[in-house]
Amino acid sequence: MTRKRTVGRRDFLAAAGGALGLIASPRPGGAAAGGPAAGPRDPAGLRRLLEELEAVGPRFWSVPRQDGEFLHFLVKATRARNVLEIGTSHGYSAIWMGLALEETGGRLTTIEIDRTRHDLALKHVTEAGLSQRVALITGDAHAEVPKLPGPFDFVFLDADKDGQVDYFRALYPRKLAPGGLLAAHNAIRQAGAMRDYLELIRTHPDFDTVTVSATMDDGFCLSYRRRSP
Repeated sequence: MTRKRTVGRRDFLAAAGGALGLIASPRPGGAAAGGPAAGPRDPAGLRRLLEELEAVGPRFWSVPRQDGEFLHFLVKATRARNVLEIGTSHGYSAIWMGLALEETGGRLTTIEIDRTRHDLALKHVTEAGLSQRVALITGDAHAEVPKLPGPFDFVFLDADKDGQVDYFRALYPRKLAPGGLLAAHNAIRQAGAMRDYLELIRTHPDFDTVTVSATMDDGFCLSYRRRSP
């Protein structure tokens, strides 16, 4: 049976334990196992970059700090290695997920329709030292997703809310791995615009779905694709 419940911010951020402190300094030896080599990262520089992006975040419709930390936590907790983001904006959430992928040895593909935002994201991802970890695509994700090989084990949906059903149909079943996770942002504040997607995913026989808030204001619709028995 598909389940729906809401989990508060305290439950997850307490478990995350201050994500920035965990990711600011690279582990001994640099790169994650199986991933490209990473040079030393300046923790103070990374903090400044994240703070600068947070200051202008509302202009770019980017996730708030708590949601960036939560994405970082989810990618590591699921041991995701092939991650897709639909809706890069200026690269803030891509940085959080890219930093998590340094631990799992994975890669992020992120798609942005606006060239100016794409260029800003490329600059910010490079400044964060993640250019080898994150592949940025500029274009309409409705056209770009069908071209991607997949399968992905983690997908973050944060673009046009009324286009979620189309994204789902492009991803499922061939481009979303069994055991994979779909994370759709703004599932509380923009639930009306996402109504068709939320109804589809909450009643889909192959998915378990919960609504989770890290901010107690807005949140994610998280949908886990069940593995075959």
